Amino acid sequence: MTTFLARRLGTAVLVLFLLSLLVFGMVRLMPGDPAAQYLDTTNPDPAQLEAIRAQLGLDVPWYQQYLDWIGGVLHGSFGTSLTRPFEIGAQIADRLPASLQLAVVASVLAVAVGVPAGVLAAVRTGRPSDTTVRAVSFLALSVPAFVIGTIVVMVNSRTLRLDLIGYTPFSEDPAASLAHMLVPALVLSLPMAGTLSRYTRNMVIDVLSQDFVRTGRAKGAPTGYLVRRHAVRSALVPVTTVIGIQLGTLVGGTIIVENIFAIPGMGSLLIEALNSSDYPTIQACVLVLGAVYIAINLVVDLLYPVIDPRIRTVS
Repeated sequence: MTTFLARRLGTAVLVLFLLSLLVFGMVRLMPGDPAAQYLDTTNPDPAQLEAIRAQLGLDVPWYQQYLDWIGGVLHGSFGTSLTRPFEIGAQIADRLPASLQLAVVASVLAVAVGVPAGVLAAVRTGRPSDTTVRAVSFLALSVPAFVIGTIVVMVNSRTLRLDLIGYTPFSEDPAASLAHMLVPALVLSLPMAGTLSRYTRNMVIDVLSQDFVRTGRAKGAPTGYLVRRHAVRSALVPVTTVIGIQLGTLVGGTIIVENIFAIPGMGSLLIEALNSSDYPTIQACVLVLGAVYIAINLVVDLLYPVIDPRIRTVS
């Protein structure tokens, strides 16, 4: 396990390094100039632009800019925003909990609905319940979360008028925070629940068709026991992988849903940075989201032996 952890951590460091290079290069290809944000004119003076670029450190070669930025990151500092007067690290510390909370609540809802629905469909293959689960999951996968969120907000504004917009930090009022998160998390969880139900159904059907399950049935073992003891447990290993991937995707994929429901998370911070060509903030947001994704996948890998003790890590 120690060797496994060392290899995974080494791989994670390499992936984050490559990600930093990729995002650093990509933001330089974006249209727009951060220096232009400081000049309130449609035709800025080139001399003024050059002076501001020098003040912001944008006049040095790109490799020097990268070394300065990554050096600060290694020392625990993401630097200062180019277009707004704040420390990027402090902003990420304020915004990341909201995105993580939204992603976790959405994942819990998706697992609570998707996995049981997939098991039900697998046990009743070809019956109306199986057809219903597959149809609903297909619909959930077909409609993007931002479309559902927009429809929910529009319908609510003309009918129930519930307080769906805004965010309350969990540390201030846990009950109010979860209440505000429930609807956006439900909207975000629908595609994930559809994916989990279809994947769980296929995996459980595959396990139920294996020889040891048929032998158990021949010996008179109840179907419910075989499903709980063998089918679900064996299917949980690959399903857990899907859950980890989906959770990591949700953390970085909450951008539009956060803006629809006015949740001050990483999504809104990233959009603001993109609109103003704020290079360090964009780089920091992408790097942090990448680190969260890698950490989630590492935790998923460590859960495999807990779910199924037969699994042993091969060094």
